[in-house]
Amino acid sequence: MQTKKASIRNLMASFSVNRCSGFTAGIDILDRERIKKAIDDHGDRFLKKIYTSRELENFPEKDELYYSIVFSLKEAFWKTLPEKIQKDVYFNDIEVIWKNKNFEIYLKGEKTKNFQVSYAFNDKIVMTTVIRGSRKK
Repeated sequence: MQTKKASIRNLMASFSVNRCSGFTAGIDILDRERIKKAIDDHGDRFLKKIYTSRELENFPEKDELYYSIVFSLKEAFWKTLPEKIQKDVYFNDIEVIWKNKNFEIYLKGEKTKNFQVSYAFNDKIVMTTVIRGSRKK
């Protein structure tokens, strides 16, 4: 699996009309076979460890592709967090809820704001990008 983290500063984007102090991008590339194998080998034990019950209820389909996209989104979102916060955040602390082909992301039960998500996939990989903006104080 390949992953990449990048910081982007002093950009303006569609998060807000106000100028933002900086952006953080989290990028994740996931080998879909990794999720298929984990589900085949560990079944519900794996699913309950990685996904919350609310996530499991909200998947559009019970399909490896959706599990892979959300797994990768959680990884990409985690990479956007400051290092001191990353140490205290686990997979179940990040919740990705599907809403009509869009996502709501919750961190420890609180809905997050100021982020953009994109994903792409083929038969072998899923690639996700999360860009989070922070408002200038």
